[in-house]
Amino acid sequence: MIAYILLKTAIAREHEVVQEIQHIPGIIEAKIVFGEYDVVVKAHVENVRVLDEIVTTIRKIDGVANTSTLIAPE
Repeated sequence: MIAYILLKTAIAREHEVVQEIQHIPGIIEAKIVFGEYDVVVKAHVENVRVLDEIVTTIRKIDGVANTSTLIAPE
């Protein structure tokens, strides 16, 4: 399944956050964006349990203030 994780980061921390996220297994892409969110992450996961592990790992990154997860139907 594909999931998109939308992140709000602390001010001026988006570049550092993206660098750390890119090393997480299952992450396909992490991009800095402009608008309500600061970073959009695309992940390919086998199931919701793996997605939960990825989101939990991302939330522990210093500078991540908030996340919102969207699951794309296949």
